[in-house]
Amino acid sequence: MKKQKQADHQHTGAVAGLLSQLQSYCVARRMKYSEKRLMVAIKLAEIDRKIEAEELWILLKKDGYPISIASVYLNLGVLVDAGICISERITQRQALYCVRAIA
Repeated sequence: MKKQKQADHQHTGAVAGLLSQLQSYCVARRMKYSEKRLMVAIKLAEIDRKIEAEELWILLKKDGYPISIASVYLNLGVLVDAGICISERITQRQALYCVRAIA
């Protein structure tokens, strides 16, 4: 049980760091720091594997969060530009996304 609490605490700290990085990126570029950006970043950080944008969108919808597929793609692009996540092309039209490893 103690190990689980420690792992949860580390995960919470990692997510907080990602969100801080996202906020700094948005402020520096005078971009909106929106709830949708936060939700995409948080959900992506919760996932321990590479994921396609459509699967991420489905998971967000299952959690009851109203977001369009276009918003997911847009915000994934922002996260990639901010250096928060990486994109790995599978085909010309498909990519896998994951949170960049935290050193």
